[in-house]
Amino acid sequence: MIEHIGRYRIIEEIGQGATAIVYKAHDPKIDRTLAIKVLRKEKCIDAEYRRRFLRESKAAGKLSHPNIVTIYDVGEYDDQPYIAMELLPGSPLDEIMKSSKIFSRDEIINISIQLATALDYAHKNGIVHRDIKPSNIVCSFSDNGSTQLKITDFGIAHIEDTSVTQQTQAGDVLGTPLYMSPEQVLGQKIDGRSDLFSVGVILYQLYTGRKPFTGSTVATLLFQIATEDPVPINRIIDNFPASLRKIIDKLLMKQPDKRFKTGHELVIALKEAADEIAGNKHRKKPPRLMPLRVKWTIIMASVIVLTMTISLLVIYNKQQRTMADQLLEFGVSLAKFIAADAAEPILSEDWISIELDVQEISEGQNFVFLGIIDHQGIIRGHSQKENIGKTQQFPNQTPVMTVSDTNIYREKVSNGEIFSFTTPILFQNKNIGRVYLGLSREALTEVNTMTLYMMLGILFTISAIVILITYLLAKTLSTPVKTLREAMDEINNGNFDYRIAKKRRDEFGQLYSSYNAMAESLQNQEETIIKKD
Repeated sequence: MIEHIGRYRIIEEIGQGATAIVYKAHDPKIDRTLAIKVLRKEKCIDAEYRRRFLRESKAAGKLSHPNIVTIYDVGEYDDQPYIAMELLPGSPLDEIMKSSKIFSRDEIINISIQLATALDYAHKNGIVHRDIKPSNIVCSFSDNGSTQLKITDFGIAHIEDTSVTQQTQAGDVLGTPLYMSPEQVLGQKIDGRSDLFSVGVILYQLYTGRKPFTGSTVATLLFQIATEDPVPINRIIDNFPASLRKIIDKLLMKQPDKRFKTGHELVIALKEAADEIAGNKHRKKPPRLMPLRVKWTIIMASVIVLTMTISLLVIYNKQQRTMADQLLEFGVSLAKFIAADAAEPILSEDWISIELDVQEISEGQNFVFLGIIDHQGIIRGHSQKENIGKTQQFPNQTPVMTVSDTNIYREKVSNGEIFSFTTPILFQNKNIGRVYLGLSREALTEVNTMTLYMMLGILFTISAIVILITYLLAKTLSTPVKTLREAMDEINNGNFDYRIAKKRRDEFGQLYSSYNAMAESLQNQEETIIKKD
């Protein structure tokens, strides 16, 4: 490796390009570490490369700005021209973009302002860079997270000098194709607005992570730059600030007179956009709304459940009363039938017939008990044989009701209720005994419970069907409402080129058409204003 270039001691090689090699060096004269850029030997034989290389020192040497690399010295060593310049900390922007580093929106605005400020200074001093690209922008990061950038490589810079005639001929491509302006591609006159177009390309990449022009060949790429517009950023990034989108769109205008006239104008626009975005961040967020489909579903579900529950309770209570009445009627009728049938055997004291009759009747019925008692109160027939011959003890409480000489009693037990029926056995209107019949309400309760479960199943099924239908209907309505709201948000963000592509043959379809017509009108007004500017 070379040990010295002129008075500079070479420390190490830090980079190579197609035309030059860059070394880290030390200047013993003033004890300063710097960078030395040396034109490659094979390029030195080309007068044009030598001229461009030396032009960089002349161009950048005229400039003194915190965002532009400082030139200290220029000279030749072993017939190779070199430039001694500021040694920059940090990394080229293109390497940072390829890494995992992701710039925030505020960081990109900060970088943009520094870049625009530096270019404005260069342009005011009569220098157009003509090769603004990420590899020519070195970024360093401070401990507090701020970014400092410097523009390098003025190798193809255009110096405004009336004594020198410089014109880029069509087909003589200077600069990196992706970042070239349309006027560079077409070989037209170049001024500071060409650099601003390159800034627009860089901003587009930083925000979207995509290249605005993607031609697979140089010819295709140059054709796109000259004739085609890139995909609008708002179609790539949702809710992208309209102020930033307008700035980038203006930077990427094909006609130079439609772009910002100076870097200073760009700086003002960027600062206004930053203030607007900061203001939007502090605005009170709109209240969270319950989706229409959820709200309608809850309302309909509540109405259905409440209505069905009330109906179920009314029906269930009515059914209980009806079945209780039927049980009482059945008990009274059965007790009177048994009493009529037992009158003759009691009168003739045919206790065996009475006992057999009771056993026969009890076999086919779900009685709690059935007993036939004579006029002395002795049990002569009973469904439980061990009670035969005993004296019957009747309930002490007052009957709950009396129907056709039949007293009805109600007794609560562990498994429900028992209704007891006592009916006199009459012969020629003379009381000769009694029938004592007990019926359980357990079977009735089981029937009621089964009925309740069936009604609950019906309630659940109907409610589920109604809720599902309501949700689907509400969703059908909420979808076009959401589409219209999103479209209006696009208008609010200044994205007047947004259109609703969905087609409907109903009132919402008419609203879509009205929105698209409104957006078309607003976009035409915006374009008219831009043309006037």
